[in-house]
Amino acid sequence: MFGPDRELFFMKLQKPQFLGDATAMANFSPQGVYDLKVVSKQLGDELESWTQTLRRAPDSGPHTYVGDVRAAYDHIKAGIGRNTDVVIRKIQVPACSEGPVLLVCLDDIVEIHTVEQNIVEPLLRTKVPADKWDQGAIDPMDVSRATEWPDILEKLASGNTLIFVPNLAYAWVAGTSKFPQRSVTRPQTELAVRGPEEAFNEVLTTQKGQIRHRIHSPDLMFLDLTVGSVQKASVAIAYVERIANPALVTTVVERVKAIRVDSIVNMGQIAGIIRDHPLSIFPTARQTERLDIAVWRLMQGAVLVMLDGDPFVLIAPSPLIDFYRTAMDYSSSWVDTSFVRLIRFVGWIFGIYLPAVYVAFAAVNPSILPSSLFVVMQAGNVGMAFPGLIQVLLMILIIETLREAALRLPKNLSTTIGTVGAIVVGTAVVKAGLINTQIVIMMTLTALSIFSTPVYELTGTWRVLGWFMLMAAFVLGIVGIVLVTMAVLVDMKSFGAPYFEPWAPFRESDWADAIWRAPWTRVTKRWSGPRPQVSQWRNPRAVTARPRLKRRKMGW
Repeated sequence: MFGPDRELFFMKLQKPQFLGDATAMANFSPQGVYDLKVVSKQLGDELESWTQTLRRAPDSGPHTYVGDVRAAYDHIKAGIGRNTDVVIRKIQVPACSEGPVLLVCLDDIVEIHTVEQNIVEPLLRTKVPADKWDQGAIDPMDVSRATEWPDILEKLASGNTLIFVPNLAYAWVAGTSKFPQRSVTRPQTELAVRGPEEAFNEVLTTQKGQIRHRIHSPDLMFLDLTVGSVQKASVAIAYVERIANPALVTTVVERVKAIRVDSIVNMGQIAGIIRDHPLSIFPTARQTERLDIAVWRLMQGAVLVMLDGDPFVLIAPSPLIDFYRTAMDYSSSWVDTSFVRLIRFVGWIFGIYLPAVYVAFAAVNPSILPSSLFVVMQAGNVGMAFPGLIQVLLMILIIETLREAALRLPKNLSTTIGTVGAIVVGTAVVKAGLINTQIVIMMTLTALSIFSTPVYELTGTWRVLGWFMLMAAFVLGIVGIVLVTMAVLVDMKSFGAPYFEPWAPFRESDWADAIWRAPWTRVTKRWSGPRPQVSQWRNPRAVTARPRLKRRKMGW
């Protein structure tokens, strides 16, 4: 509250001014107890004088650096300077005759020899006045000024080097940060047989450089923001100015700015806060670690949200169909891509509806089945200890347990445990009469179908939805499955774009890259979901008559 003179203030309180006054001594009792009224009056007068002093000098308050190097040293030593990784050094610069210059940096995120070569040595040789050191006396390219102490300490914690000069009413901030970073590697969660194999790493500047390397256009824009009141994480918004819709960019920026938290650890937290329908089980914002996917979405008019410290970037908007588009879809032929996508959708139907339909036919609606199929299903349950629903739930529990065990164990062990565990447990439960072979086959196909989803974050949605389908089928049969399906198909948005397009609403132009992928010669427009400013993606050339080569001219 009282800045650097706080200790002086309390020293005055410990030594009352009236001790040597004869009038005041009359108020002092023989037992050595002060008159409380006199003490309160003295304290009130002292507080009032300090308040008036602070009001008369607002610019030189405790939060502003005023050019006092000694006070700056005390301020840093009383706070962040108590850490052992803070390097504080005083050097005598020939161009500064008022006194030594104070240098402060953090040695764990700054290379000390870089500070010595680019800052200390140039300052010892320069003859330029201190107020012009940013014009060539200091080598680092990023040199700025800071006057407020919160800003100064934040710059220091970010890896910059602070330079305090006597009688200079601001501190020089030199960009010398060098954080350890992981090298650019192959994607780990979105694998592809062919195509680019470059993934993002955790450093935001590297992520920007990777995108710049792919998009050589002045229209590529980055907006830098800060999220978190304590951690102060760096967030970047990326978009292509000529293509992206300004309303979409404004929506994403405003949602990120509206985040009020102490810290942000990963992109999943940002996605959970800024996405539409935060209580929905459906992810309305896709995260990807693949550079080619991020660049392709940018060129389609989407907006990226990048976080320093997380290799995954957020894509906005992200309709449901976008979670079924992979990087290999755009590296393979249109026939192979269309066939694989069809397999994915068939697998999605099996993973969601197969257990529920089995329970509905076995427990509620057996009359719908043909006689031969009904006999086979009922024969499989003869001698079983549990009904069909309990058997399905046991298989789901076994599959989920094996999945969690495979995720937590080392890679070499997870493969062995998953394979051996599935074989041993599957054989044991059948021989023990707990689960019939029909359900084992059905649940195996269900698990394979769900985990064939290209984006991992969507597999959790389908597993939860499968539980709802299963319970509804056990209670209401086929009617329950229909009701849950209708409940899922609600009007949802992903940053203003319809979540279930191109089905609802029906958009014919987007079907060229939906369930199937049309040949590139037939794809001429961007996706309509992001509402891009330029809808035309490819300008086909006019077809002209081509000269035909004759055999005699070819020498045949």
